[in-house]
Amino acid sequence: MIYDLAQPHYSHAPQFPRQPPNTIGYQQLAVVDGATVERCTFMTHSGSHVDAPFHYLPHLPCIHELSLGHFYGACVALDLRGLPPSHPIDADDLRKHEALVTANTLVLLKTGWGEKRGNSREFLTAGPYMSGSGAQYLLDRNAKGMGIDGLSTGGYPDPHAEADAHKLLLGANKLLLEDIFIPDALLDGKRRHFAAFPVLIANAGGSWTRPVVWDDGDLDTESSAQELARKIPSSVAQAIALQRSIA
Repeated sequence: MIYDLAQPHYSHAPQFPRQPPNTIGYQQLAVVDGATVERCTFMTHSGSHVDAPFHYLPHLPCIHELSLGHFYGACVALDLRGLPPSHPIDADDLRKHEALVTANTLVLLKTGWGEKRGNSREFLTAGPYMSGSGAQYLLDRNAKGMGIDGLSTGGYPDPHAEADAHKLLLGANKLLLEDIFIPDALLDGKRRHFAAFPVLIANAGGSWTRPVVWDDGDLDTESSAQELARKIPSSVAQAIALQRSIA
């Protein structure tokens, strides 16, 4: 099975507070110009994306300076659903899953906020986030990094809540994967493979990615593996239906 962890980009999709809204529209249409071309304006830290150390620490690598090996490896998902809003995920929260947090493994944190994704106050400002204590625990366990199903590794609006875990983990060259969707099927304690290769943007502190997870052997055959794909919101899908009806 291949699991799609991406959250989609679309106009006015959720993103971290204080950032301008995303816009994605048609620059030209096939019914008029022979080909359809989109024009996109959105932040590099919107939708499913990875952070580079440069995001918070300008003396450290940008996206284009990180090796491909930084963006793939082993992963495991932790079930952190049930945490209250704005909860700082600390060492005690992670210690409950100590057997799963192993060296060189990306830890995927399912808080349940991925299912809440939308432009609501709850999703935009009140998601559980990684604290400095939790980040230090991941470093002590030599995890490869972390992914989270909320908007950001950090919290809102306190500057320390936003920055502490970012600086600790990025300063240690750990992978941060944000605004993803974690299927329940991954909550079985099983280690799997992941890849979250970024768009190669020069001199950037973050980049968009389409993260995927797969089971052993699924990519080792000539036939396609079964997929658990993500769907875009129905209201967004209606836009393409309208374009096709015109054509």
